[in-house]
Amino acid sequence: MICLAGLALSAGCEDAAQRTGKFTDEEMTQIPLAGRARPPAHSDGLALSVKSETITIGQIVTPVMNMLEGNVAAGGGWEDFSARARPVVKDAVISKITDILLYQEARKEAPENIDELLDTAVDKEVEKFIAGYGGNYARAQEALAEQGMDWRRYREFQKKLLLTKQYYISQSLLDNKPVSHSRMLEYYEAMQQEGFQFTGLLRAEDVTWQGFIEFRLIDIDLDKVEVGDGETRKSAALREAGELIERIKQGEDFGELAGAHSDGHRKEMGGLWTRVSEGSNLRPPHDVLVGLAEKMEVGEVAGPVESDGHIFIMKLEQKQKGGVASFESLQSRIEMDIQLARRKARFDKLIGKLMSRANISGLDRFIDVCVEKAWSRWRATGSLSSN
Repeated sequence: MICLAGLALSAGCEDAAQRTGKFTDEEMTQIPLAGRARPPAHSDGLALSVKSETITIGQIVTPVMNMLEGNVAAGGGWEDFSARARPVVKDAVISKITDILLYQEARKEAPENIDELLDTAVDKEVEKFIAGYGGNYARAQEALAEQGMDWRRYREFQKKLLLTKQYYISQSLLDNKPVSHSRMLEYYEAMQQEGFQFTGLLRAEDVTWQGFIEFRLIDIDLDKVEVGDGETRKSAALREAGELIERIKQGEDFGELAGAHSDGHRKEMGGLWTRVSEGSNLRPPHDVLVGLAEKMEVGEVAGPVESDGHIFIMKLEQKQKGGVASFESLQSRIEMDIQLARRKARFDKLIGKLMSRANISGLDRFIDVCVEKAWSRWRATGSLSSN
């Protein structure tokens, strides 16, 4: 029995999903099923035949117009427009063909009662869609109309998406072969050599992080200090700093004292500086602060510190050392990345096989016509907006 996401089916179906290793939502987002993102646009004009179905110019041009915003120079001519727009249009056409071919293959493999199961699943998708508009049925219907759809077309779209995504793709790309420890370690070492550039499920912040310090500062400028009898500016500044340190030890708030007594540019913020990256070289007179912070614990107060005509009192608010996650902490995520790469490779091979078998004629000409249509629309409206 087929197991569809969102269906409250039998326990046997749930067990089967675990046996077949059906992909998680996170993994499925990495598989380029074009229809996943949004329902197809309405049809118009010339069509490309894909077996028993057709793709129209409107289905391609309308959704890609906004995708071209920022890609096409406002004052550019046809040659510039065509060079930039054709790859985007081609991707949209190939993705649309892919959806159709995958769906047709899924229909061949599906059980006889698939329509009944899909209807149940689509009912739940419709409920979620309406809930996304606060339960307002009329507003949800308007949103569909803005995309050139009605409820019937939306249901058909969801049927195709669910069948293809949750049945045929999952079954075709299934691979339970475990990833060896040596392969995962090799992957981690390669990531290190490449400076931890990521293309899979891992994010940069999962693996590397920048060290920083965050501190408050009371800055006593010797040129602004009030000098008493028998004092030099330096001795007066040191005396003031000593008094402030005692008040801090007695429990007075550092930020309030900084606001009242600091001469620094951050006094209005209670002396709180923006985070300083680990290893940064601050300009004098503040160049002594980073090295000082490295020796301090969070919450500690240091001073008085003399530097280039200033006396500083510093409180360390936060500190984090930069670093790289260990292989052990990333092992499970690395395994997922490798499995995903394998599935993508199988997916590309599958699509290549289906495209070759379909033997679609007139593809390049259809893409050219779609680009020409997009160009005409752009020139007529003065923008790439589809409205």
